[in-house]
Amino acid sequence: MTVPDQKASAEWYGRIFDPQLFQERDPPPRFYVRMGTAYIAFGGTPATDPTPKIDHFCALVKDYKPDEMRAAIEKAGIAMGTGRLGMPTDADGIRLQLLGVPGGLARTIIPSTRITTDDAAVAAVGLDHIALAVSDLQRATAHYAQFFGTPAVKKADRVSFQIVNTRLVLEPVASGAKPAIQRLSFRVAGFDRKAVAAKLQKFQVETTSAQGDRALRFRDLNGFTIELAGQPR
Repeated sequence: MTVPDQKASAEWYGRIFDPQLFQERDPPPRFYVRMGTAYIAFGGTPATDPTPKIDHFCALVKDYKPDEMRAAIEKAGIAMGTGRLGMPTDADGIRLQLLGVPGGLARTIIPSTRITTDDAAVAAVGLDHIALAVSDLQRATAHYAQFFGTPAVKKADRVSFQIVNTRLVLEPVASGAKPAIQRLSFRVAGFDRKAVAAKLQKFQVETTSAQGDRALRFRDLNGFTIELAGQPR
């Protein structure tokens, strides 16, 4: 995420998911909050565009070879960002970062402040799914199939790729809105919707039910939609 105040955003998420923050060793300041096997990185918005956004999402790759990967992606006609770590970009400008298994925080990241002695509000296990709002569902499906294979679910208004224990969900962008990474969903151990909602109320977080009460959603301080759900049945 790129946000106007990356430290404030990290502290907000830290109280919900993990009070032990991490940060880049060297400037510019970037903070990290862990969600089980996943994490969110918080960087600052550029002076030219202070609008908060989810800048990119990341998938882990077995036998990761960045130079060979880049050559194969460019040969397939997929747009790539500049530099050795440039990211494949879809037709809506949504960027996908690829890194090697097993992932985790980079060596340049060090422990930062623990913001409270209280426990986290929830015990996150990892990422459940990422939802993209796309301008052309058929075109986006063809693009991401090149990375993740045949969709597990394919409907007129929703396509889902199963990626090991995570899903990538594609949905048509709402009228008048812009394509974007529109939702992050995290699995929570021992998930109880009412109990989790009560805990989040202490942080003045308003929640709504999702997936027929099997999950809940809320907006963070920058307006991004976050979902919490139980373990898959």
